[in-house]
Amino acid sequence: MKTDYEISPKAQAFDLLETAEYAKTKKEALRLSKEALKICPDFLDATLFQIRMEENPLKRDKLLNDSIEKEKNKLTKEGYFEKDYIGIFYGVFETRPYIRALYLKASYLANDGKIKQALSVCDEILRLNENDNTGTRYLKMALLACLEEESEMLKFYKKYPEESLEMLFPLFALYYKMGNDKKAKSYLNKINKANKYFIKYFDDTLEQAYDAPRGYYSLGNPSEIFMYFNNYEFLINTIPTIDYYILKYSKIS
Repeated sequence: MKTDYEISPKAQAFDLLETAEYAKTKKEALRLSKEALKICPDFLDATLFQIRMEENPLKRDKLLNDSIEKEKNKLTKEGYFEKDYIGIFYGVFETRPYIRALYLKASYLANDGKIKQALSVCDEILRLNENDNTGTRYLKMALLACLEEESEMLKFYKKYPEESLEMLFPLFALYYKMGNDKKAKSYLNKINKANKYFIKYFDDTLEQAYDAPRGYYSLGNPSEIFMYFNNYEFLINTIPTIDYYILKYSKIS
């Protein structure tokens, strides 16, 4: 016997969106996401799905900003912007899509070169969601590295002291950009210890990893390397000859 949830419009919309994510063609994916929105017009994740497929950045940004404003107004009316919810947004099912929308906006701003605007959105995400389930801290570190904000980066890193590529690479990039070879080499060595495949990415001996599910990666795995250099091009592009430096100064223990 089916439960009420299984036959609810929201559940039907979720099922359609999941099918859309694995559709063989863009046309079919869009059709399914539009059908999901017809069934559940306030299904923000379906709108975000369509936004990711929009090739025109102006149309994309307008649709995203309009969607964020609409969702914020809705959540405000429902009481989710009251102090009891501030800081735990991703822990509440109803506010999770809003955090995903803000993260998407921050990512687009970063890739469009709007670094300070992207930082502002990251700060808003972290204000609303202190546990940072979406990894906004990694994006913020990369953005700060672009601006060479050493003191802010070190302060932020104390709050999230992770020995992972997404936290270490921005610090390496920072000191490389500042010409502080001692610290740059120190963080480069930490990166190579955190992920032994890192150097292989630059000496052309690393093959693409297929063992991680689509959209995911594993720490210390080749998939982590490919993820980083795909997702953080806005930082990588500020250090175009970094491969020579990495190959020369990497130390593998």
